Amino acid sequence: MPFAPFVGVNHHGQSILLGAGLISSENTETFVWLFDTWLKCMDERAPKAIITDQDRAMKNAIAIVFPNTRHRYCLWHIMRKLPEKLGSHAEFKCGLKSALQRCVYDSQTSDEFEKSWEVFIDTYNLMKNAWLQSLYSERMYWVPVYLKNTFWAGMSTTQRSESMNAFCDGYVHSGTTLKEFVDQFDNALRKKVENEMAADFHSFNCTVPCISHLPVEKKFQAVYTNSKFKKVQSEVMGIIYSHCVVIKTEGAITTYQVNDQRVVEDGIKKSTLQAYFNEDECEVKCVCGLFEMRGIICRHILSIFAARDVQVLPEKYIMERWRKDIKRRYGLI
Repeated sequence: MPFAPFVGVNHHGQSILLGAGLISSENTETFVWLFDTWLKCMDERAPKAIITDQDRAMKNAIAIVFPNTRHRYCLWHIMRKLPEKLGSHAEFKCGLKSALQRCVYDSQTSDEFEKSWEVFIDTYNLMKNAWLQSLYSERMYWVPVYLKNTFWAGMSTTQRSESMNAFCDGYVHSGTTLKEFVDQFDNALRKKVENEMAADFHSFNCTVPCISHLPVEKKFQAVYTNSKFKKVQSEVMGIIYSHCVVIKTEGAITTYQVNDQRVVEDGIKKSTLQAYFNEDECEVKCVCGLFEMRGIICRHILSIFAARDVQVLPEKYIMERWRKDIKRRYGLI
């Protein structure tokens, strides 16, 4: 009997259990029942975004029960199939794999991805590959560039929900009765809340030092949980490798080209992207989409703020859900 968890992320970036169900089968009707039941428990408030594997029955059920929810496939599950699906190709280890990864991860716009995909397919003569054809037809569900306008709270894979399954394995097993399951499920929830409270205590009583003199970093240090502040700090460090150049200015809007460098497994990866600064609103829109997807201000925006000598961070860049002083009602249950 499969265990189906609904997993979210708290203000520390820890996975939390929003609900779960034991289901007897994994067809569309069963998932419709499960999602409907969960929706009733959530006072008819549907999730804004949901991540699954490529299960067809689940996809159908999501379209029925959560028609306005942004659904994406787990990118990790797709990319780990590369050796199985394409490993027999003569050039798999000699350029094909890395070319596909660049196409998926490095495309900054949908046009860029489309052109890169076409070149990839032509270069390696993969026009008749059924698996790639099916992936392309559903690109809106898994290619990062098509998902940038949705907030995912840092989640891009179902590995968090799988880790929740592993967590519950410490409390239940195949021989657990239904009554024992309910009791042990409560114990599992209690342990997750205890972990969150410990993280809260650490954020209030242990200060992570700043790595720069930037006032925006000090602001994040004051309000964010330690785990999320460290995420911001990695972007602050990235300012060293980001260089912004003005392309043009039209009224209050200045367009920047940002040249960036990142350390990757096989060396240094250079990239060039665009960002738009609105002086009237003190707002920056970056095509990398990090803030929109993860709620973490990117190095490109920070480098533009530094160049413009922005001393006071606009409140729109402080995500309420990452604040250390936030209190979750489920922690009081």
